Amino acid sequence: MSSITRRQALALGAAAAVSACAAERPATRAAPAAPAPKPGRLFASTAAGLALVDLATGTVKAAYPAAVADGAWTTVHQLTDGRLRSYRAGTGDLLADEPVTGRQIKAVSTRMIAVGPPPGPRRRTRITLVGENETRTLELDGNIEPEAFSGDGRAMYLLDHLPPERPDRYRVRMYDLETGEMGPLQTRDKTQIPPGAEEEMRGRGRQAVLDSTAGVLYTLYTHQDDHLHTRDLVAGRDQSPGVHAFVHVLNLDQRWAYCLDLPAPFGLGPPEAHTIALDAAGKRLYAFDASTGSVVVASTDDQAIRRSGRLGEQPAGEAYAAAGGQRLYLAMGSRVLVADGQTLAPLAAWALPGPARGVLWTADELLAGAGDQVIRLDPGTGARLGAFPLPGLQAVRHAAPTG
Repeated sequence: MSSITRRQALALGAAAAVSACAAERPATRAAPAAPAPKPGRLFASTAAGLALVDLATGTVKAAYPAAVADGAWTTVHQLTDGRLRSYRAGTGDLLADEPVTGRQIKAVSTRMIAVGPPPGPRRRTRITLVGENETRTLELDGNIEPEAFSGDGRAMYLLDHLPPERPDRYRVRMYDLETGEMGPLQTRDKTQIPPGAEEEMRGRGRQAVLDSTAGVLYTLYTHQDDHLHTRDLVAGRDQSPGVHAFVHVLNLDQRWAYCLDLPAPFGLGPPEAHTIALDAAGKRLYAFDASTGSVVVASTDDQAIRRSGRLGEQPAGEAYAAAGGQRLYLAMGSRVLVADGQTLAPLAAWALPGPARGVLWTADELLAGAGDQVIRLDPGTGARLGAFPLPGLQAVRHAAPTG
């Protein structure tokens, strides 16, 4: 981990840059004439479960304990008392209700849901798959955790924990739902990974972001001590390049994976200080480490880092990110830090009236969780457009227009 002296020096330098661009100001000051809230819905994790909120009124329309939404946020699935219930995300209408075996929802797509046992040592894994037209059960050798599905519903991606009864590492594999065969993923250039070259990870999966349009899942991993990527193993390397964090890029439809290494000091600080975000067009991927203020932007076309910067050490706690309108918004502590989406130069810092609980960008406003309320901000000026209480708020998750 970086020394305190070095981190303080970086923070002082970046703090001066922020002050030169825009002084930190409260984001709670009322705008002179706030526009009326537009119709929309918000999904947020709360103590009562996944909440569906009417953005125009701030009214909680429904709350689903132990619920998971599909990647497109069109359907919400809930597993309670041995029954899997599916609801239309926009209205809360019940779509399906059927008995299943298994105690946890493991993976969800618009076509299929995987239900299985909770994490723990085991030599075999039973997985129930609930699809559009059928329900079936798989008995797979090993300690398996489903992670995602391909868009056509023919492939299931999973974490294979090793060794099964005392796992200390895992690898990402693919199970062909048509042939029943399990094997490695392809490399980015569509070649098959040779035996013995599958990378095994020991780190922590911090956050996943799905680009449902492109069919790509981005997962941030931290604390990858002595980790060797597939490309290292294929090249015959036997020593880690010293990378402690990377983004695992999984193309769900083309069945390939690639690891985008993040430069030091990413991965050396607390996992919760790290976050990633995609811009609205899905062309830029951002990674941020609040503990050091490190930030990078990468192109999703070739998974290459285009620019890096430092924004100064930020308050301790969980970090969140959102991107849109050529800007990057970073929430942590009780503030939102704004940076230019291309240059990563700091632009402003806006105070929140409570601890950050996530941040979401829409074309019209920025939604920030702050304590037990949701704050509506002008994404250009930070002027407060409104707010509503949301008791037990844990994180704002997704916002979408209605009407």
